[in-house]
Order: sequence, then C-alpha cells, then structure tokens
Amino acid sequence: MHNPHIHALAPEHIPFIVEACANWRELAQWGPPYWRPRSVAELQRKIADTSGPMPASAYTFVIEAGGMLVGECSLHAIDWRNRHAEVGICIWSPEHRRQGYGRFGVREMMDWARNELGLVRLEAWILVENGASRSLFESPGFTREGVLRKRYRHGGVQQDVCVYGLILT
Repeated sequence: MHNPHIHALAPEHIPFIVEACANWRELAQWGPPYWRPRSVAELQRKIADTSGPMPASAYTFVIEAGGMLVGECSLHAIDWRNRHAEVGICIWSPEHRRQGYGRFGVREMMDWARNELGLVRLEAWILVENGASRSLFESPGFTREGVLRKRYRHGGVQQDVCVYGLILT
C-alpha cells in the first residue's frame, strides 16, 4: 500500500471520480450509492453542501495513494442533535481493493468523526453478502446490531443490509 492520504472532495476530483465509477454496475453489487452512474451534478452538490458557516449533514473525502485517487470515504446522514453518522467507504477499482485503503478510510472517518465533529456513534450499512466490507468494519470494533430485510435493490432483487454500530470513546 502506498502512503495514503484523504482530501476533502473538491471540483478537481470530479472528472476522475466520474471516470473511475464508470463501471457502476460492478460497484452496484457492493451496495449504495453506486446503483446508478455518478454524475458531475451529484458530486458538485456534495461539495456545495459542505460550504458555508453551518455544519453539513455529510462530508465526502477522496483517498489518494501513490499520486492517484483510489476511492472515497464519507460521513453522511449526520444527526447533530444525537451526535451520530453513517460511514461510507468505496475503493473504486478491483485492483486497489484488499490493499488496506478501505481500512485506512474507515480509521480516518472514525478519527475525524470523534476529534473534529465530536460524534459519539457511527453506523455502517452493509449488504449481507458483502463479507469483505463486514470484515472491514468488524476489525476496528464495529458490532453487528441487526439486519434490515429487503433494504437494497440490485439487479431486480431486494437484498438484506446489516447495520453495524460503533460507540466512539
């Protein structure tokens, strides 16, 4: 694994992300939000949502390693009153998966949620069949709390989603 870093999603990242996610059908099998092609407008909205004086309801970062973007990580569905958020991780290309970039992204989001945002709880919603992602979140201490039956539609089939939780200390 090259020495990875995260950067806040910025306009200059958009063309690369749209291209990296062009094979959205391959990504869709791993879960939301890749059930459709990524668009410039969607990514521009994500950037706009984080600008301004008020705290955002989501923050998206890109993961860079060896001078190239390999994936993204996010805190989204932030509930400021109750101090919790969902964590999202996606390593776009199969050749970059299982290289430690996802683990790096999870750890960065845990640290950022705790130290920068003061959140106390994180959740990860993962397809039941996605064993790699379940392991990715179990390794730093997320606990499986339940299953949402028929929560995600892919390929014409409703799939179950595991909900994992972590209390940040």
